[in-house]
Amino acid sequence: MTDATSNSYAAALKQAEHELASHEERGQALRNTVESLKALLALETPKPAPISRPAPVKKAGKPRKAKKPGKVGRPRKTPRLKKPRRSAGAGHPPVDPGHYRGMGPTAAYRKFMAEFGDKYTVPQIRDALVAGGVRSKSTTSLLTGLHSVRRRDEAKAQAATARQAASE
Repeated sequence: MTDATSNSYAAALKQAEHELASHEERGQALRNTVESLKALLALETPKPAPISRPAPVKKAGKPRKAKKPGKVGRPRKTPRLKKPRRSAGAGHPPVDPGHYRGMGPTAAYRKFMAEFGDKYTVPQIRDALVAGGVRSKSTTSLLTGLHSVRRRDEAKAQAATARQAASE
């Protein structure tokens, strides 16, 4: 070991010993403080038990109106029979399982549109893509993504027609 590293280690040791001694002095002072506080608390009289209070008395509410004889309340509504809901995606075209496997929602949507056109609703497209093997965290998130893709594609189409009209 060189003299420089030996001197720095010696200085570090001296500093650590000094800090330890200082720490022990503070610890002893803290122990003395704790002992003094315990002695003070032992001299104090014990706290009296809390005074028990009686339970609150309930106030009388408003008296109810007496019903008139022969008067009947509102007739109850009869529950309406609900029609069974059709699935929003019912009626999608038949798609082979695995037809869209490994594709993301955007690529699968564009392939679907190229094959079947835009006569289907987004929920129908979603169901067809799920049947074709597109994977997603949930059908709701897939539906949201498909709406976004459709909106972007429609905006691109409008911009293209506007550019074409401006160039003519």
